[in-house]
Amino acid sequence: MDYTKVIDIIKDSVAFIATLDSNNKPMATGSGFVFSKKGILVTCNHVIKDANSIFIKFNNKEFIPVKVVVRDEEHDLALLKFDGDQLPLLISQMENVREGIEVSFAGYPLGLQNLTTHQGIISAITKDLSGITTYLIDGTVNSGNSGCPLLDSEGKVLGIVNAKRREQSDLLTKVENMRVGAVSLHGLDLVDIYGAIINNLQLGIGYAIPVNYIPDHKEILELEKN
Repeated sequence: MDYTKVIDIIKDSVAFIATLDSNNKPMATGSGFVFSKKGILVTCNHVIKDANSIFIKFNNKEFIPVKVVVRDEEHDLALLKFDGDQLPLLISQMENVREGIEVSFAGYPLGLQNLTTHQGIISAITKDLSGITTYLIDGTVNSGNSGCPLLDSEGKVLGIVNAKRREQSDLLTKVENMRVGAVSLHGLDLVDIYGAIINNLQLGIGYAIPVNYIPDHKEILELEKN
């Protein structure tokens, strides 16, 4: 499949996200895309969680500040408001989602500030114990892809890629809950090392949340009135 048309459609509407802590030090990076209307960006909540400041940029343009207007922790989603005229991506019809269809996803993995596109198929459609549907992607999802759009063959959005969503083990959970500074070796913080290893584990499968879980932009209009 030739993805050049898909990339041309979406490249100006997918943003690189950078977050800073209260000391203006870099925290995390991720991806997001314009959703539903101009000036509204969707991403994963864990990308911007605990951030003091959030900035985005489109297609090698300048960084611009954003404000969080909606958080949905249950589905790990967030909506951000920004000042810009980038066009929202079109949404695919949910009845088109079937196991085996070709998909692509474009974002900013591993802190790269160049839009990077990957391809694969939807290998399974599952539900967890709380009833939340998840698309399993036969494609390599890296840290930083969280928040980027999962796309159909026409460049329409099927879901939101989540690089942190994965099958948890007791060991991984314990490591993720360790405090920085708890263990060091030769001056290197082992918690930072473990975190880097976990974030870059590639098991050959990725996850995405269906687009219908994105909070309705009408919630944003209500918030702006109050």
